[in-house]
Amino acid sequence: MVAIKMNRLIKIFFALALITISGCENEELVAPQIDYVEYTVVQAEIQANKYFPSVRFTKTLPLGVPYKIEDAELKNVTAYIKRNGVQIIPLVYTSQGLYKPLYDLFVVEGETYELFAMRDETYIYSITRIPYKPEITNAYYNSSNYSLNANVNAKEGEVYAALWIITNTPPVTSEDYYAVFSAAPGSNILVSTSPLPQQYRGGNYSGLRYIQVNSFDPSFEPYFNSRTSGSEITDPFVQGGGEIDWNVQGDKTIGLFIGVSRGIPQLVF
Repeated sequence: MVAIKMNRLIKIFFALALITISGCENEELVAPQIDYVEYTVVQAEIQANKYFPSVRFTKTLPLGVPYKIEDAELKNVTAYIKRNGVQIIPLVYTSQGLYKPLYDLFVVEGETYELFAMRDETYIYSITRIPYKPEITNAYYNSSNYSLNANVNAKEGEVYAALWIITNTPPVTSEDYYAVFSAAPGSNILVSTSPLPQQYRGGNYSGLRYIQVNSFDPSFEPYFNSRTSGSEITDPFVQGGGEIDWNVQGDKTIGLFIGVSRGIPQLVF
């Protein structure tokens, strides 16, 4: 009798084991697999009234892989820039994926820069215009939502965004723009920062609050508005992903090649 019961228990045990194994196998089949797709990444912020910077060419890395520039950098890109549709300047690899112009090139407001590059069989292209320094007509502290605001004379082919700065020692700056603002040329546009943190809202900071308005090539606006998509990607420049509206063209190519003019920080009371 005992032997019969033992045989039944053994059979039940094996049946449960088979069900468990089968369930695990089905789970593996159902669980979605994320396929890694490598993208070429282009990064360059071209500031007015400064020398042309490097253009960085890297590749994305799979999720979970620690980022190391030595693993991401590209050394085999052929690239050049075209200034104002006429002057061609080769870009030369230096280190860490950075490609610098063959000679120093001072960037002037209103100029246009085009990027032409090739990685293996992939052609890469982008174009940007260098905006003018923002012209602020008024700046004030909005105590209802704790933001810093500025009125700016809008120019053609430009969009605007602002940061708050607290001139402590050391100074503290907002981590990101609140929004990107655009308007018809010649109109007066209101540009706002993100709300100030609680500790900087008091009257004792009234002489330490500054607003810095920056102007950008218009392609910065769709990039900014779309970059929060694909929130599972913590750094799209490293891992790609999401439906971000980049301003660089090319098969499996992402990135920003963008003109910017940084305004002078203005005191806000």
